[in-house]
Amino acid sequence: RAQAEAALETLTRFASIIRAMQVDSCYPVATAAVRRAKNGEEFCRPAEIILGQPIHILSQQEEAAHVARGLVLNVPEANGLVADLGGGSIEIVALKDGVVMHSVSLNHGHLSNAEEGEIINAIRGVGWIESFGAKQLFGVGGSFRALGSAFIERENYPLPVLHGLKINRDSALMLCNDFLRPSSPLAGVPLARRATMPMAAKIIRALVNISAVRRVVVSGTSIRDGVIAINELSDTQRADFLVAISKEISAASGRFAGFANELMEFLHPLKNGREPQFARLLDVACNLADMCWHEHSDMRGDLAARRVLGLPVNCMTHKERTWLAMSLYHRYAGLKQNKPHPQEMQSLLGPKLQAEAISVGLALRFALIFSAGTCEQLKNIRLECQPGVMRLHIKPGVRGLFDLNCQRRFSDFAASAMCNPEILFC
Repeated sequence: RAQAEAALETLTRFASIIRAMQVDSCYPVATAAVRRAKNGEEFCRPAEIILGQPIHILSQQEEAAHVARGLVLNVPEANGLVADLGGGSIEIVALKDGVVMHSVSLNHGHLSNAEEGEIINAIRGVGWIESFGAKQLFGVGGSFRALGSAFIERENYPLPVLHGLKINRDSALMLCNDFLRPSSPLAGVPLARRATMPMAAKIIRALVNISAVRRVVVSGTSIRDGVIAINELSDTQRADFLVAISKEISAASGRFAGFANELMEFLHPLKNGREPQFARLLDVACNLADMCWHEHSDMRGDLAARRVLGLPVNCMTHKERTWLAMSLYHRYAGLKQNKPHPQEMQSLLGPKLQAEAISVGLALRFALIFSAGTCEQLKNIRLECQPGVMRLHIKPGVRGLFDLNCQRRFSDFAASAMCNPEILFC
């Protein structure tokens, strides 16, 4: 009773906030906790009055679809198992290339009181969990985020971003084993999760063991993402959130309208023969290339890198975050060694990806310095990439812009791409 009253009190506050914000669309849904509760409908009646609209109680199939859609919206073509561990249940979905293949809801959550044998039997009773052959488990919900927090603290993991955090199988099982020790201090687990973490650990350990996944990937997505996607987007419509947000940042912080598009056009030859992932990140880097022009010149590289590392999006991996941060840092700092920079930036990328990110950053640096961030000047030069040669075509009318400073910047860029610089005035 007290918990229901607390929930209604929270809904009252929430309803007041969304009215003050004049939110156009609201989609109240209830999940397994209400669906299975004996007094679920009794709870929904006053809740609907508070919200001023009906609450849709999701079926098991609908809940699984929402969880999966929320993940796929941010991780397209995801493969593996998705597990949304709530208080009274766990929804498990099998995905192949982003398509739901199987789904099930089990009556075990972090608030349950069950023996591990009972949990194991319930999971083993769903044959496809073991036979699907998933390599990774996307963990949704606060218990998985708590697992990630503990991993970050104990392993001194360099990037404190939970979404996209990959925990190998052995580390995940080691953490669960520790959480189940009677004397475990639950180091790294948020205080609000410590009371229920042992039960969550039983469920996670059983699922990891039975499914034989190689890693757990902490997901910052939730059923909310799926609700928005299902109600606001068609089945085939999907925005690339990273590209969309980078465009918004460009529009809000760039000096001159349209420059990011001109920058993409100028650097398009860099995409030749490269993977689509590189082309996507290059476009995003172009959108973000001028976002710190108004900051102090000594701090621009550091601030740009930190902003990228902290972008509030769930649509890029930790390596992609780090790659973009490194690119934006070198766009502002060049090859200087004495500028402040986030330590996290160099911890997750191998030599090849580091070199790639630095090269893109130096390309952005040259283009911005030559053009001063204006579309008109950038249209006067053209880039041509050949094996071992980086060729720059410059219209004779802007020859004066290609001073010694610009020449040095272009040479740095070409050298970073393992090319010789070549200049043509034509």
